[in-house]
Amino acid sequence: MNISKVLLVAIVAVTLCSCNYQKKLHEMLYFHDKIDSSHRMVAEYTARVKVDDRLAIQITALNPESALPYNSATSTGASTVGSTSGYIVEKNGTILYPQLGRIKVEGKTLLEVRDTIIQIAAKYLMDPVVTVQFSNARILVMGEVTKPGSIPIPDGKLTIFEAITLSGDIPPTGRKDNVLVIREENGIRTFNRIDVRSNEVLKSPYFFLRQNDLIYVEVNEHKAKEIAQRSFIADLAPITAMTSVFTILVLLLNYFRR
Repeated sequence: MNISKVLLVAIVAVTLCSCNYQKKLHEMLYFHDKIDSSHRMVAEYTARVKVDDRLAIQITALNPESALPYNSATSTGASTVGSTSGYIVEKNGTILYPQLGRIKVEGKTLLEVRDTIIQIAAKYLMDPVVTVQFSNARILVMGEVTKPGSIPIPDGKLTIFEAITLSGDIPPTGRKDNVLVIREENGIRTFNRIDVRSNEVLKSPYFFLRQNDLIYVEVNEHKAKEIAQRSFIADLAPITAMTSVFTILVLLLNYFRR
């Protein structure tokens, strides 16, 4: 082979490696599309209280001691602040707050619930200050992420990138182009696949996650093949062992028949 052919082969090899590198880099990057400065995002989601939600509520006042009785757990469904149980939203859309009575909360935002409680508490406390959070709202991240698990969302929402970040990011072995978001609303379960590398994710109705959303990240083709190969080898091992034992037994039988 002359020098020119060797150089040609080398150039082709380098080109193929470069193309493969660019492909892998493209698979790893977020926001690889050209970004328009006027890119429009999806309207921000505001969580509203629903039946069976649990609310963690804390009331303080100008005189802190006067507010202490309003933070005690004295009835079924109530809890001290910081507990994960909270005040349960009952079927009639209300919570039972022992010191303040029944309060209608269904369909309201957390800020609206806060303002409602402030108005009621102002009859008994001087300059009450109220904080309200969801105590049971969370999303679940599964699959090929660094730290899969449940993520609490006290304000009832989270962006998909915040969820990915809190899960330790998607490693090179995960598919960023096919992230599955499963959502259930009003008894209807929807499935949507998102390419988080694309700017189009900013316009997706699944950009803002909601309570009980499930996010699943698939392994890429290379790791899937690796897992399949390992599984095949593991399944083949006992068969190989049995075959070896059977072969030894046949050889021994033939030996003693001589």
